[in-house]
Amino acid sequence: MRLNPSTFVSSLIILFRLDSIFAHHIMLPTPSKFFILDFDGTVTTQDTIAIIASSAISYQSSQNTGTNFTQKWDDIVAAYTADYDAYVKASKSKEERTTLEDEVSWLRGLIDVEVASFDRVSGSGLFKGINQWTWEDFGGNAVEKGDTMIRTGFEKFLEKVERRWGIVSVNFSRDFIRGVLRGCKEGEGGIVANYADEEGLLRGPGQGEVLATSDGKLAALKKMRDEFGVKEIVYLGDSGTDLECLVAEGIVGVVVSTDKESSLLKTLRRAGVDVRAVEEYEDGWMGVYWAKDFEEIVESPLLTW
Repeated sequence: MRLNPSTFVSSLIILFRLDSIFAHHIMLPTPSKFFILDFDGTVTTQDTIAIIASSAISYQSSQNTGTNFTQKWDDIVAAYTADYDAYVKASKSKEERTTLEDEVSWLRGLIDVEVASFDRVSGSGLFKGINQWTWEDFGGNAVEKGDTMIRTGFEKFLEKVERRWGIVSVNFSRDFIRGVLRGCKEGEGGIVANYADEEGLLRGPGQGEVLATSDGKLAALKKMRDEFGVKEIVYLGDSGTDLECLVAEGIVGVVVSTDKESSLLKTLRRAGVDVRAVEEYEDGWMGVYWAKDFEEIVESPLLTW
């Protein structure tokens, strides 16, 4: 039997329309939320500053510079500790800081202490000569050796949110972070963090001022939000430098902590902030939640779409 040409064309059109309708109905929903993450203590289980210092010291030893960088690093830590202790002694005590405004003011007041420490690191020569790829190797090696651990469920979290995520960190090296996350698809927001140039000088994101305190992280979050034009932002963090991002207007904050007794959770409770478990997440409640790891976040209503 011969098929009439007009009948054949009509059949093709019907099949095309059916195919389009079918494809439309099986498309998976796209997440509307954009996730901004702290790195140290949030993506990782612990702060990585000591690992960064140790990696740099080993590198400089291999260059036979003749400089005792272990002593230099110890001096940097001692000077920072002295400055921090002096600031704590001269400012309001924890018991006197009973509101968010008190806590934010106290955290912002640390800028001179933090910048002075960044300057000491830059002046020490500890990071001199270390290029981007060596920094990435530092990060990758730290994971391979088990010195740096990624929180449970992070890979599942990335699968769920696809590329709708970015990192904002006060870490010394964005390239170290990139090395730790080697094998993960970088988020659309990239990694906003400090970096060391090959002269060993610490620079802020985009060669600006170093990113060191809570207000700097909040400014970076707002810039990322504006650049991507996203309305629903979820911020994940674990420490004082994350506080302003976690409680910012229009932001869903998630404190990542192994237990409910972390320093940040205590601070939020002291300041009168209502913190709920992430499994209690409700659309429209722009408050602060708590999760022990990324697995809890993945299994919560926060990532249901």
